[in-house]
Amino acid sequence: MNAINTPTYMRLRDQLRSDIVAGIWPLGSHVTLAELAGHYQVSANPVREALLQLQGEGVIAMRMNRGAVIPTVDAQFIDNLYRVRGAVQAMLAREAAQKATKVDVEKMRSMAKVHVDASMNSDTAACVNANRELHRCIDSLANNPLALEMLEGRSSLVDAFRRTIGYGQGRLDLVIKQHKKLIDAIAAGDPEKAARVSMEHTESSRIDLMQKALRT
Repeated sequence: MNAINTPTYMRLRDQLRSDIVAGIWPLGSHVTLAELAGHYQVSANPVREALLQLQGEGVIAMRMNRGAVIPTVDAQFIDNLYRVRGAVQAMLAREAAQKATKVDVEKMRSMAKVHVDASMNSDTAACVNANRELHRCIDSLANNPLALEMLEGRSSLVDAFRRTIGYGQGRLDLVIKQHKKLIDAIAAGDPEKAARVSMEHTESSRIDLMQKALRT
């Protein structure tokens, strides 16, 4: 939750990112400043600032005097993103294993349980949200804001895509097992195993998403 004194454009940026994931602004759609200002009941200036920040994250593409376009997600986008993401998250998992406290580990296990419950209910949207919150928790333990910033923006596009196309057969069961292995490695203070499991998890996500993208 943003602090009450957080600038409007920053709160709007985060809300827009969340709403793209939720499908309120679908992938591939065009939105104007006027449309966004009316929807969020704000002036054009914070909308413009929010869009500029999201453009810097790769979440939207600005159009001169025409608002913005939310990019589509294809197999090439997924392949490129997940190869970078795998390396970054493996690094963060390695550091998380060195820094995590018992309280941190319990928090991770609780978040993983939320994901399990969502999986049991076949709730794709809840699975996407629970997965993202768990990985944010793990990634943040490394205290590397630059890495988090790199991951956050474009990940929202993939999350929006995942909510639209769902999961491949057996994918959710595998995710649950991989989450457990990753948390266990972090809890054991084993940096190399945590990095290896993180990379395996990201790679299997890349393959599943690319298969889905190639069928759409």
